[in-house]
Amino acid sequence: MRRIVLMAALAGALPVQSKVLDFHTDIRAARSGELTVTERLTLEVDERRPYTVLLRDLPADARIVDVIRNGHPEAYTTDGRRLRIGRSALDHGRHTYQLTYRTPRPRPPGGELDELAWRIEGGDYGAERITVEIMLPQRVPARDIRIVPAKDQQSFVRDGRAAFRSTRALGPGEAMSVALRFPHGVVASPRFAYGGIAIVLVLLLLSAAVLYGIRKNL
Repeated sequence: MRRIVLMAALAGALPVQSKVLDFHTDIRAARSGELTVTERLTLEVDERRPYTVLLRDLPADARIVDVIRNGHPEAYTTDGRRLRIGRSALDHGRHTYQLTYRTPRPRPPGGELDELAWRIEGGDYGAERITVEIMLPQRVPARDIRIVPAKDQQSFVRDGRAAFRSTRALGPGEAMSVALRFPHGVVASPRFAYGGIAIVLVLLLLSAAVLYGIRKNL
């Protein structure tokens, strides 16, 4: 089966007294296979240890769209796959982060169904509530979408949309994985896309060879 497997991990930058209350991931797949991912994270900051920087490990080749905290753009820097959010201490209380980025589709193997899978790691601090929502680029009957069973989670599907919820808190070092399978054609085949590029390159090389031969004989 074709697999789209990406990883997003909470990095250990939080002081022990602070905690992640809610971590929601919204994934929207385009017809091309590109994924637009929006993460919403609610952080409760303890006044004894004002928290400064939030670290996030993103999928390879991720392109950041925006980073927002409490409804306003937040400063950030990147170092490879690692994203550093924030530059100053935060006020005591709850802060809501929203991070949006896009990732290109990988080149998964072929099979009977397409599969889109996502994995969230709790890092050193975990999260009290984990939810994930996946939206396919077109309406797909619920009977044609198959949820890959996993422990300690609830899920439902409806018209090209799937939602998941962990039934327990995600502890330090733990992870939650979600996956669904759907018919071919909902997302464009990577093999077709790359095959098309290869054909174009071959035609260009042949054209160049023909032109070179014509010029040489003049």
